Amino acid sequence: MKRIVCIVLILCTLTALTIPAAAEKKCSCGQDPVIYVCGFGAALYADEQETQRIYPPATEAFEAQKETIIRAAVALLFHRYRRFADLGMQAAQTLLGALACDARGNIVPGTGIGNKPLPTKDVHGQMLRDVADYAFYYDWRLSPLDNAELLHTYVQRVQSICGHDKVSLVCHSMGNTLLASYLYLYGSADLSHAVCLAPAWKGVSIMGSLLSGEARICDKSRELDLFLRSIPTITDARLQKLIRFGGKSGLYPILLWHLQRALNSQFNRVFCECLRGLFGTMPGIWAFVPDAYYDSAKAFTFGGDPQFDALCEKVDLYHENVQLRLTDLLTRAMEDGMQLTILSGYGISTMPLSYAHTAQSDFLIDTTLTSIGAVCAPFGSTLAQGVHLSPDRTVDAGTCFFPQQTWFVRGLMHFDYPTEAIPFVRWAVAQTAQPTVQTSAQFPAFLSWDADSGLCPESN
Repeated sequence: MKRIVCIVLILCTLTALTIPAAAEKKCSCGQDPVIYVCGFGAALYADEQETQRIYPPATEAFEAQKETIIRAAVALLFHRYRRFADLGMQAAQTLLGALACDARGNIVPGTGIGNKPLPTKDVHGQMLRDVADYAFYYDWRLSPLDNAELLHTYVQRVQSICGHDKVSLVCHSMGNTLLASYLYLYGSADLSHAVCLAPAWKGVSIMGSLLSGEARICDKSRELDLFLRSIPTITDARLQKLIRFGGKSGLYPILLWHLQRALNSQFNRVFCECLRGLFGTMPGIWAFVPDAYYDSAKAFTFGGDPQFDALCEKVDLYHENVQLRLTDLLTRAMEDGMQLTILSGYGISTMPLSYAHTAQSDFLIDTTLTSIGAVCAPFGSTLAQGVHLSPDRTVDAGTCFFPQQTWFVRGLMHFDYPTEAIPFVRWAVAQTAQPTVQTSAQFPAFLSWDADSGLCPESN
C-alpha cells in the first residue's frame, strides 16, 4: 500500500511540474517585443525611493548657485581667471559632487537609477513608448559591460512575459555601447533587430579632446559662427539676428580670446582639482573616448598614478574588447541572423572645442564615428569625388563599414532622434529580412529632417 501511495505522489508531482511548461505562453504574432535602450543622462538618485535626485540637478539647486555663477562671470569679465575658476569649481561640486565615483571607478553605494523594477506585463505590439514597447534605463556612470549584464536580465524577463524567443533593441547614443557590450558578452541569439540611432559606440571626439587636455578655442571664431548657424532648432528671428551680428561684428574673436586665456591659465588646475574627480573616474564616460585619443587621454587624466590602476583595467576591458572589436561583433551578429540598421547624422557642425572642430556631425558626435568610417568633408566644404556621395557632396556613404545598412540624416539634432526618427524605427523593426538602403523609397540612404516635414528623403 505504501508503495502505491508513493507512486501516486510521484506521478502527481511530475504532473504538477509539467503544467507550467505546458502553460508557458508562446506568442506567434510575428512581431518581437521592442526594447528602447536610452542614451546618456538618465535621472540618478541618492536612494532607491527616488526622493533625492542628484542628476540632473533640480531647478532649486541651480537657483541656489545663481549668485556664484554671476560672480564667476564678473571675475571672467575683469580677467580674474583664478577667481573665475574657483567659483566655477565651487558651483560644479555643489551641483554635481554627489555623482562622483571613487578612484577605482565605483559609485557611492545606494546611488543610481532608483527603483526601476523589471517589467511584469505583456504590452508588446503596443509601442507605448513611441519607439518601443519597453524602456531600459541604466546608471550611465558604470561601464557599458556592467550595464549590459543588467540589460541581459531585462531582455530575459521581456522574452518570458511576452512569449518570444527574441527581442528587438532600439538604441540611442550611449545605448549603443550597451548593445556592443551585449554582443560581446552574450552574442545575438536573443536579438532579432538592432536599430542604432546616432550611436556613440566609437566615442565622441569632444570627450576625447577634453580628457586629453586639448581645450583650444581662441582661433575658432569662424567655426563658432558656422556651428551656431548650423543648429536647426534655433528658429527665433531675434536670436538668428544676434548670431549674424556676432559673426560680422568681430565679437566672437574677442569673446573666445578671453575664454582661451582663462583656459590657458586654469584648465589643468580645474581638471585635476574638479573635473577628474567628477567625471574622469566614471567608467561610463570612458566609453566616449575614441581610440585616436585613448592613450593620450589616459596619460593626461591619470598620469600613471597607481590609485587609478583598477579603474584603468576596467575601462581597458571595454575599450579593447568592445570598441576596438565593434565591426567584428556586428558582423558576427548579422551572420547569425540579427538585422542591423544604423542612422547617422550629418549637416551640423561639432561644437568648436577641440581639434575636430570642423567635422560633420549631429551636433555632438562626428558623422565618421557614428557611421563607422564614412569619409566626410570638413564642415563648410564639399568632397570632389566619392563612391556614394550625399546630394550636397559632404558625405561619402560608400566608405562606411556597413554601407548597405547605414542611413544618413541631415539636420537632425543628436538629442532628437528618439522622437523624430519614430517612422524610421517602426519601419526597421517591422522588416522580416535584413533591410538595405535600397529596400524602401521612403527611406533611401540619404534623408533630411526639418521641423515642418520631419524625416524625408534628401532631395538632389
